[in-house]
Amino acid sequence: MKRIRRMVSSITVLGLLLTSAACGGPQEPGTSGGSGEKKAVEVWVRDNVAKLLETPVKQFNDSHPNIQVKMTSVPAASFSEQFATAVASKNLPDVVSIDLVLAPYFASVGAFKDITASYGQLAYKDQLNANMVNMGKYNGKQYALPLSADVSALIYNKDHFKDAGLDPEKPPVTWKELREYAKKLTTNDRFGFVYSASVPGTLMFTFLPFLWGNGGSITSDDGKQVLIDKPESVEALKFMSDLTNEDKAVPAGSPTYGGQQAYDAFTSGKASMIVYGNFKVSDLNLNFPKINYGVALIPKNEGKQHSSFAGGDLVALTATTKQEKEAWEFVNYLLSKDVQVEFFAKNGTIPVRSDFFDNTYFQKEPRFKVFTEALKVAKTPYSTKHNEILRVWTSTQDALQGKKSAEEVFKNQSVEIKKLVDSK
Repeated sequence: MKRIRRMVSSITVLGLLLTSAACGGPQEPGTSGGSGEKKAVEVWVRDNVAKLLETPVKQFNDSHPNIQVKMTSVPAASFSEQFATAVASKNLPDVVSIDLVLAPYFASVGAFKDITASYGQLAYKDQLNANMVNMGKYNGKQYALPLSADVSALIYNKDHFKDAGLDPEKPPVTWKELREYAKKLTTNDRFGFVYSASVPGTLMFTFLPFLWGNGGSITSDDGKQVLIDKPESVEALKFMSDLTNEDKAVPAGSPTYGGQQAYDAFTSGKASMIVYGNFKVSDLNLNFPKINYGVALIPKNEGKQHSSFAGGDLVALTATTKQEKEAWEFVNYLLSKDVQVEFFAKNGTIPVRSDFFDNTYFQKEPRFKVFTEALKVAKTPYSTKHNEILRVWTSTQDALQGKKSAEEVFKNQSVEIKKLVDSK
């Protein structure tokens, strides 16, 4: 219980780090009716996902006369804190959709029901994204499943490529090419590349794929070994720092940009390339139709593998649910074509099942297909101490701003992260 109370306190700080959106409170979970009545299934969902689930929930209720799903939309900024409070008070809903980076922690404190057996019987389990499935594991058991995915990729302005004498159909594949292209694309009134790093979450979304694309990492895949100070990790940070401070191919303010500020630089034509997510494709098409843009996998170092950051939500049954059968039926519905394609893919969210990648909506907008390829190689940092590590990670800005060397920054981070990893 003491550990959960510490989490409630620290998660409040994490919410401030991730976003400054306003907070709101979820309704208290209800109880199911008696014999012959509908079984009530209480579901808490982050507001950005809840918008997509309003109609699916209604359709599920209409087609399941004995089940009544009651969905509560909670502001993403306060979701983690409120769920941690609910865990501490044992006042939980039946189902929760949660940021996948926080799933390992909540699994470790017993917030979720063990669904290992049920997961093993799923006919489509091999189609679920393996990285996201792993984020729902703890101590070899399955506690949560992928629900929705966001993934990062390189978005670039094809017309800028033409102006710089570059082939718009051949985006940079390697770091060397990215650096060469960024220099050529930089002029008196624009920069070749832009990124956002003011918020730790966006810094991870943008930069970790470069770390992974050089064989580096913050920790090992199981979160138990610290790797941030290894040469592969340091080299990746030095590359990004050099691109910013030596080449001047990135705005000097980029390390302090928020996501929207970096995006505005791209859409206004002041930057030619940006690492961003699939969630901006629809916005680009609708609000910036004159931008002739392409999408590519994030460049990797020579001889290494492409990578990407997989964000999104996992869905779990809570440990206290008394409606396990009905809740599991709803989870299965969320992973069906009716939801994954007809609501998620239709609205620019990547399905978490690979058998749904080739769908009508992505066929109409082929740029989404690059994001499905990115999801296949995407990773997410696994740790039960994610929020604490995130705060340590903020010092990465010191290297990006040229205040400290990459070696010094990651050496210092290694010491602090090791303390976290070794602590109980």
